[in-house]
Amino acid sequence: MIRKITAALLVLVGVSHSAISQVAPTEPCGYDLVMKELENKYPGFRQSYDRAYLDAIHPKTVANRKIKIVDTTYTYDTIYTIPVVFHILYNTTAENINDSLIISQLAVLNADYRRLNADTSLTRSIFKSRAGDTRIQFQFASTDPSGNPTNGIVRKYTSKTTFYSNNLNAMKYSSDGGNDAWNPNEYLNIWVCDMSYLGQDALLGFAYPPYGHPNWDQQSWVTDPNQGVTLHYKIVGRNNPLATGGVLATSRGGRVAVHEVGHFLGLRHIWGDGAAQVGCSVDDYIFDTPNQAIRSNFDCNYSANTCTDPGDVQYPDMIENYMDYSSHVCQNMFTHQQIAVMRSAISNFRSDLPIKREIITKARIFDTVEYNEIKLFAAQGQRVIVEQKNTDIPRNLYMDVFDMSGKKVLDNIQIPKNENAVSTALFAPGVYVFRLRDLENKPVVTQMIFISKN
Repeated sequence: MIRKITAALLVLVGVSHSAISQVAPTEPCGYDLVMKELENKYPGFRQSYDRAYLDAIHPKTVANRKIKIVDTTYTYDTIYTIPVVFHILYNTTAENINDSLIISQLAVLNADYRRLNADTSLTRSIFKSRAGDTRIQFQFASTDPSGNPTNGIVRKYTSKTTFYSNNLNAMKYSSDGGNDAWNPNEYLNIWVCDMSYLGQDALLGFAYPPYGHPNWDQQSWVTDPNQGVTLHYKIVGRNNPLATGGVLATSRGGRVAVHEVGHFLGLRHIWGDGAAQVGCSVDDYIFDTPNQAIRSNFDCNYSANTCTDPGDVQYPDMIENYMDYSSHVCQNMFTHQQIAVMRSAISNFRSDLPIKREIITKARIFDTVEYNEIKLFAAQGQRVIVEQKNTDIPRNLYMDVFDMSGKKVLDNIQIPKNENAVSTALFAPGVYVFRLRDLENKPVVTQMIFISKN
């Protein structure tokens, strides 16, 4: 599998087509190419991306929780509606796919992101509690950037026979034979085009994450025309008649778009990014997706369990997850922490994108005084703060810390108070696993935290 991926990468990162002695195999997702491009363009990008990604799951800002909460407290949830424009680029009649497939594709996005898909019943019971509704939905754009009415579908003839080339983003520019993006601040642009090479389906899709130069602040993250999603025309919509044979036959559920929009909203592959970095020491930094050594092989292998560690002993690989490479017939869920990442991407980095925000109000009655949860977070002064409930203090909790290779860098640190500070001054910058356990060595909390020298 690694040899196959390497061949696909060579074409897109600078090796000329004449240097390839054989047809490149099908690669479902070009996300790794995007990340390499951004790291080359903005050195240090990956480290900044790691920090933002983990902050979305475990925000650093923590209010004082030892307070009296009386009567009713209200929480507010938001359903985001995002406008979508499809740019259909065609050189042949077959590439100019029917509106029905585009309409079907939008329906798949809405069903899967709202967990209204009919196959939620196929989520294994061990993962049922981890699956959730993203409260993100999509609709065709009704007006174009000039304010004119539109059905959200733009069709354009191109003289290019394929957009699979060294120029990864040619389809996004009219000057390169593609079609210019509509304002990426206000639309989700989806380009549909031919991504074949020498007659073989080479790449099924790719997308850019919602982050830019690591030295920019949150108000000026990248909004260049590359932002958006690109899809191979044969896998758009449910049961596309062109999706036949090989990997395409496993990708007929319209879920390549679901996967790529996940990248557009900040998600990573669940086995950890980087095809050459497979193994149990590489992860997606999300704890409700079990650790997984390598991508699924476009099948539905429910017996796969490629990693075991203290936080993952009883869990198989989550082939149900949209961010794996399993067959579409067994993909059916996002996890709650994946949802947190995507919603954080909208609120922090794509805040102008939704055209509608439906506020849902929820109420819960309290009358208590409590230190109500365990919290771990990085703080200034090169330290990690560990908070625990009053009721946990008699349990005599201890903490171990591991780097991403699995090496233990701190051992048996006692956590005796409500608020405890653990020095990270000797840590190299990077991601570490903090595991809180009791005297019987049973895990209480396991969490990844990004440590920097700031």
